[in-house]
Amino acid sequence: MKGQLACVLTILLLAGCTAHQPGAFERIDEDTAVNTVQYRYDPLKVDNAALQKELRAYCQARGFDKVEALRPQSSNIPGLVKTWYQCNYAIKS
Repeated sequence: MKGQLACVLTILLLAGCTAHQPGAFERIDEDTAVNTVQYRYDPLKVDNAALQKELRAYCQARGFDKVEALRPQSSNIPGLVKTWYQCNYAIKS
């Protein structure tokens, strides 16, 4: 019973932390081998402009000029979404 209560409390705290971050998103993982980064956010509260700005800065710092969102996934934390973003090069003609 104590373990279940602790688990529920942890989930609630994590959900609250993401929603109260500036922009209501947070970077939770990255894979430098394939130039991807994962963010968790509340789709109802997220500041998309701030998220896109951070993603562009992340990719530009690594020499890329394009950000592509991969398919969003449900988070283990209720009400939140996780999305991987991949840094790429824009094709210029």
